[in-house]
Amino acid sequence: MASENSPNDILKIQKQIGAKIRSIREGKGIKNYEKFAIQNGFGRSHYWRIEAGEINLTLKTLNKILNSLDVPIEEFFRELKEK
Repeated sequence: MASENSPNDILKIQKQIGAKIRSIREGKGIKNYEKFAIQNGFGRSHYWRIEAGEINLTLKTLNKILNSLDVPIEEFFRELKEK
């Protein structure tokens, strides 16, 4: 049986996911997160909180962001795990 993660563990994972999203976005030459957020249907502050790791993303939202960045979700998690 898998052990439950503590709230601190979950926050750490959220921050890793947010940082990875930011890294991918910037790596693709998209420096302006506000413009990216608006173009993809997110509010600027909400999207900033996603990249800051303050939001517990649903898979649907994560998939939407990754599709916008042309990154398969499987690749995202594979790279996140390798980190």
